[in-house]
Amino acid sequence: MRVILLAAGAATRLKPLTAETPKCLLSVGTRSIVSRTVQLMADRGLRRFSVVDGFCGDKLRAALTHEFPSDWFCFVRNELYDTTNNAYSLMLARTTEPEAILLLDSDVLFDPGVLDRLLTCPHPNRLGVRNRGGIGAEEMKVTVGSNGRIVTISKHGEPRRALGESIGVHVFSAELAARLFRTLERRQRVEERTDEYYEASFQELIEAGEEIYPVSLDELRSMEVDTPEDLARAREIFGQA
Repeated sequence: MRVILLAAGAATRLKPLTAETPKCLLSVGTRSIVSRTVQLMADRGLRRFSVVDGFCGDKLRAALTHEFPSDWFCFVRNELYDTTNNAYSLMLARTTEPEAILLLDSDVLFDPGVLDRLLTCPHPNRLGVRNRGGIGAEEMKVTVGSNGRIVTISKHGEPRRALGESIGVHVFSAELAARLFRTLERRQRVEERTDEYYEASFQELIEAGEEIYPVSLDELRSMEVDTPEDLARAREIFGQA
């Protein structure tokens, strides 16, 4: 399984902390956000990473290869990071041979048990869902059908109808990953939807009949870091981990 880490954005809401530093290199406790993520993956035997960088990408590459073996990483540069969204970055991570992937955004923090629960889930295609606490209008909301499969994944829709919020950590089989990359290529290259989230491609595949299941995280903690307030909270929650 290959881990795909998306880390291209400039994180303008966190300036001046991110004026010259990728968001994922901000510290939480004694490690950076991305260092913590890579170590959690490595502890579970996942040591092949495709990292899509952009803003201050050389700093990210230097930091990762200083701390971890350089042969763990394949780096890809999103030169259009300031005018594209994460769907475009994910498209750039396509590999020549189909393989199962664990996809996540590099600004997500989570309890180690989140990975354990996702990796042991028997469904070939699944994503982590925070199903406790409130869901805001800006969150990526997940709804499911009576068969337990995901029906919609979008920022739109009523929070009260959602099972929960997608935390941005996903596991897909080689077969679905291949279809996902073909869908991304068409939507990004041909249809020029370069400012959309990758969940739009998930939704297209779901509507075409692909089966993706939620993995409810229950008491396990997770959060995305977008603002100074998020960073302060992350340091309070995960700073000792």
